Amino acid sequence: MNILVTVGAQLPFSRLIKVVDAINESKRFNVLAQIGEDNGHYEYVNATPFLTSSEYKEKLAWCDVVIAHAGMGTIIQCLELNKKLIVVPRLASYSEHRNDHQLDTIARFEPMTSNSSLFRVCTDMNELEKILVEVLSLQNDADFFSNKAQSDEESLGGYIRSLVENEI
Repeated sequence: MNILVTVGAQLPFSRLIKVVDAINESKRFNVLAQIGEDNGHYEYVNATPFLTSSEYKEKLAWCDVVIAHAGMGTIIQCLELNKKLIVVPRLASYSEHRNDHQLDTIARFEPMTSNSSLFRVCTDMNELEKILVEVLSLQNDADFFSNKAQSDEESLGGYIRSLVENEI
């Protein structure tokens, strides 16, 4: 299994990378982690500070699942590709961001997910391995959001899908 971990370009997210590294000690997935300006040593992931735009697009096509901070750019790109995605919010209490706006992001998305959706939210790092195994077991043509949430025409999922489809 190929996994892309991305933390974006603004700040490192070593708490996430450390957990993925620990998980991969036993799992031995093929993991590429874009770690930003993180000076940590990771033994079980292939870490790179940054990816160019073309490298990032190539790795999105390559991977089976993306694990990322709760950034809207990554969420929208994975929605466009119907790519399996697990988002983990950065927390200000760990100095991972200036504020907790990523908690606001996931608060809007989490109700639209289920165990059968390609998009999942992880707020507890102790649950990341379990969520990863569940997501990897899903068929690639599963829904990005859960069907129940998609039935609501005013849902954020429907709104984002309409933006993507209309290329706005």
